[in-house]
Amino acid sequence: MTGYRNLDPEVEEGICQVVGHMWLESEVMAGSSSSSSDSSSSNKSKAPKDPIDRKLGEFFLHQISVDSSPIYGEGFRAGHAAMMQYGLRRTLDHIRMTGRFPV
Repeated sequence: MTGYRNLDPEVEEGICQVVGHMWLESEVMAGSSSSSSDSSSSNKSKAPKDPIDRKLGEFFLHQISVDSSPIYGEGFRAGHAAMMQYGLRRTLDHIRMTGRFPV
C-alpha cells in the first residue's frame, strides 16, 4: 500500500478482497480450462489437481462475495463494482489520488 494515503478500512480491505478474489478466481478457472495432457508447465502448476481444491476455491469465492461485514463485504462489493466499471488500474489510481473508490 506504499503511495496510498491513510485509507478508510472499507476501501483498504475492500480492494484487498477484490485483488484476492481475482487471484483466487484465476486459480479456480485455470483448473477448469486445463487438461492433464496440457504441456504448459504454468497451467499445470496453477490448475487445482484435486476436485476438492476446486470446490474449496469456489467456496471461498462465494464467501468473499456474500460477506456481510461492512469493512470486508461492503468494501469488496464497492471495490468490485468500481473495478468492473473502470478496470483495476483506473480504480487503483483513483484510490491513490482520492482515498476512495470511484463512483
